[in-house]
Amino acid sequence: MEETMVIRVTGGSIERALPLPLHAPWGGAEDVEASVRLSHEGRFLHLRYSIQEPQLRRMCTEHNQRVHTDSCMEIFLQREGEDEYVNFEFSASTKALVGRGKAREGRTLYPPFVIDQIPITLTLLENNNIRSRYRLDAAIDLVLFGLMKEGETPSFLKLKGNIYKCGDGLKVPHYLCYAPVGTLKADFHTPSYFVPLKFL
Repeated sequence: MEETMVIRVTGGSIERALPLPLHAPWGGAEDVEASVRLSHEGRFLHLRYSIQEPQLRRMCTEHNQRVHTDSCMEIFLQREGEDEYVNFEFSASTKALVGRGKAREGRTLYPPFVIDQIPITLTLLENNNIRSRYRLDAAIDLVLFGLMKEGETPSFLKLKGNIYKCGDGLKVPHYLCYAPVGTLKADFHTPSYFVPLKFL
């Protein structure tokens, strides 16, 4: 099947990147709006999530806690030709969970001191009883997490992945993704639905 969808990654400043909208194929996210911009500089992949949702939950206080129960933004990445992929899951508390493996089960989590090397910032734009609007920025060192080799340039880098938004612990849970996932229930650990990253 020919790939028609890609994840666009702009070279240089994140300000130049176009927002990629996330959708809710499983329903239940009528009041949630989410998009992400991606850019690259050398070995770093920059992410900027822009979120609006009815409830802001940020209970995690340590890395590798159950960040998916918070207001959570995620990106899963895989080198083309490799079985393992890396899941980066960011809580609105600015704590993260990062793991590596071939499937949902049996994943190896990166230690907190490694995750600490990902700068994560949250900019709160609005937060009241009706809605929350915020921006989360993160920068992933692709070499550090085995997704890029030393000396490799983005123009030759072949990655696949998908981008997600969730909140399992919210009053009304929601699940969004960028590239469509054809499962009956929300399932982010589906590398068969990953799409290529296009480094511009």
